Amino acid sequence: MSNFLRKTSIARALLASALLALTGTSCMMYHPHNVDIPLLHERGEMRIDGSASVTLPLLDGTGLNASVSYAPLNHIGLLASGSITDPQNCYAHAAVGTFWPFGKSVLECYVGAATGHSEYTQSGDNSSESTLLHQGYYVSGPYNIIFGQLNFGWNNLADDLIDIGFGLRGGSLKPDWRHVNVDEEGVESLVERQNSPFMLIEPQMVFRIGGEHVKMSFNVAYAVIPDWPTDNNYFNYTRFSIGLGLNYHF
Repeated sequence: MSNFLRKTSIARALLASALLALTGTSCMMYHPHNVDIPLLHERGEMRIDGSASVTLPLLDGTGLNASVSYAPLNHIGLLASGSITDPQNCYAHAAVGTFWPFGKSVLECYVGAATGHSEYTQSGDNSSESTLLHQGYYVSGPYNIIFGQLNFGWNNLADDLIDIGFGLRGGSLKPDWRHVNVDEEGVESLVERQNSPFMLIEPQMVFRIGGEHVKMSFNVAYAVIPDWPTDNNYFNYTRFSIGLGLNYHF
């Protein structure tokens, strides 16, 4: 028990550090999100998960993530999730689906929708600016996602200490992003707009360890966008996201 409390303290310290990291900005317009893999078993069950995450390979952004999953009926699950990297980079989604437990294993299938906003700014002297921009550019805009998600995993392995889950999310990413130049007088001119839909594929993994009601969680997500334009350095995305946090089971 003392070992678990020590691990919990470490996780909380990491989450506090992530709050400070939110003052940084991201130079990517999209990154994979640590979507919840709740592995619900029965009616009335609820999980709340909070984590801090970083994106790879460039450590392009650090974010805070929160998710809630609930089973109002047998075999029916509801999901809600949100994340923020900084005030200009945020994301939220909701989903509904079904779950089918088989002993300690669970199969889940959800459908849902997500919305987000991405932005980064570059001044003329190659330093990021958070105030009014003069001579430089910014890339900004919202995006929406329609998705389906298939999860499979195991709860309460090794004397109820460990949960392991795998997920696959697929759908359509529809951005409305603008690349805008700003001259020395602050006059804006549109350079390019990205509003074509893309296919999105995101494999996920979660590993939780701890007690009956509270576990540390480790999440890994990977994004694949097959038709993403490779010749544009302004509309770009990060492929990996890794998260560490706490999961509460009621």
